[in-house]
Amino acid sequence: MFSITVRSEKEDKRIPIAVASDVMFDIQLLLNHIGESLIAEEFGSHDRPSGVLTERFTLFIDPDSGGISFKTSTGKGKSALMDKASSLLALTLDKMGSGSGPYWMEDNFKDPRYRCMVLNDLIHLSKHMGLERGYTLMFSSGGEEKKFVPLDLEKFSAYLKKDARAAERVVGGILTAVNTKRNVPIYGFTAGGDRAKISFLSKDIENDASGLAGSAVVLKGIARYSEDGGLSEVHDVSAVRALEKIAFNHMISADRDVPLVVGIEAAVRYDVGTSMWKLGYPDLGISSSDKDWDTAVAGFHDYFVFLCDNYLSYGGKELSDEETEVRDILRKLTGEAE
Repeated sequence: MFSITVRSEKEDKRIPIAVASDVMFDIQLLLNHIGESLIAEEFGSHDRPSGVLTERFTLFIDPDSGGISFKTSTGKGKSALMDKASSLLALTLDKMGSGSGPYWMEDNFKDPRYRCMVLNDLIHLSKHMGLERGYTLMFSSGGEEKKFVPLDLEKFSAYLKKDARAAERVVGGILTAVNTKRNVPIYGFTAGGDRAKISFLSKDIENDASGLAGSAVVLKGIARYSEDGGLSEVHDVSAVRALEKIAFNHMISADRDVPLVVGIEAAVRYDVGTSMWKLGYPDLGISSSDKDWDTAVAGFHDYFVFLCDNYLSYGGKELSDEETEVRDILRKLTGEAE
């Protein structure tokens, strides 16, 4: 159980509703954005995860203590994803409140979109918990209570404006190319609704890319995002390859999530004619497609969780040979005991 408590350092120990409201809102945003970052990392998301997936990160007021808390469960059972998000929330409050710098944020939030969101949330929380206001934020995870110390606002505001929006990343999307009058191609990159400029680290890498124009690719380079979170540029691209598969280690649906002890690789295909993404895993008969990458991936995860719900909790009914094979594969992937 993770919990948050605001304490007054003033003679009057009461906490104004406005102060409690500010802190609750800040912590809720932190948890949401941290949880979103975990889903986005697993999905290889182009856009932010849908609301049905992030509802699991809702906070509540504890009726007994009055503190802010939540249970690490969602829908049909215990959520390992919620455990991971709450642990990272506690670690973030601890490390950033104890003076860790931008390097810690870069190591733990490699996606600049979520690094900026989380840092913005911490800045707002620090303003609301400033020493001059006379209130202290205490948080606990696993029974150990700690104090959040507000950030150096000037330092981190400057970092947020200057350096936080770029990082070396591996990003997937569609490589485009348009030939100029001199027959020199100008390359671009599309990820979801974002259209980004790209530049290559060498001519050899650009030559590698030339044969992949118009298809789904994975780029490794310095990705830069705009203030609204859109991908604006990928420069110094050091590697490019066809996007033909994606690995999943944690299957996530609106109802629940399923950690895998053995990761799976879904086959990926992009149909240029229909602009359709298609993901498949023939061993389990899973297939999902959509023009939107995130929707196609979410459908794949939903299908996998549906199979788990039907074949790992089958209630002792007789299964056909094909169904038994599906169940055995699921047991191997999830570590589910017989």
